[in-house]
Amino acid sequence: MKKYLILLLVILATGCIFKGHYEGSGISFDYPMGWVTGTVMDLPGAIVVVEDISRESTVFIFKEKANTTLEERYLEYTQKMSRELSEYCYKQISNRTLTVDGSKAYEIVYTFGCDQTQTREQTRTVILQKGDYFYIIECKTTPENFKSENPNFDIIINSLDIL
Repeated sequence: MKKYLILLLVILATGCIFKGHYEGSGISFDYPMGWVTGTVMDLPGAIVVVEDISRESTVFIFKEKANTTLEERYLEYTQKMSRELSEYCYKQISNRTLTVDGSKAYEIVYTFGCDQTQTREQTRTVILQKGDYFYIIECKTTPENFKSENPNFDIIINSLDIL
C-alpha cells in the first residue's frame, strides 16, 4: 500500500497527469488539464486559444511577421495598450525580460477596467522572436483570479516550443 501511495505522490508532484498537450500551427506547448484548445477565426494573427471558461482564463498565441526588432515591437505594444486602454483605467503592473524557448522575451503585466460596470481584466503578455516571426502570448483573466491563474499561465509559457 505504501508503494502505491508513494507512486501516486510522485506522479502528482511531477504533474504528469495534470497537463494536456497541443501541437499545431508550428508550435507546441503543455496546458493545464481541464483547459480546452481551439482555433480563432476572427482575431488576426491568432493561431490558437486555450482556456478555462469556468475560471474566466484565456490564453491567445499570435504569430506575426517580424518587420522590426524585438525591442521595437515590445515598445510599440506597450504604447498601443496604454493609448487604447487609457479611458478604461489602464495600469501597468510590471515588466521584465525572460527566456522562452531559448530566446529573449519581454513580458508586461497590466490591468484595465475602472469599475464593476466595465470589463475588468488583468493581462500578462509575452513577446518573443524566433526567426522571421514574433510570437505573442496573451494570458487574460480577472484581477481577482490572476494570482491563482499565474501558475497555469506559466505552464503554457514555459513549455512553448517553436517547431
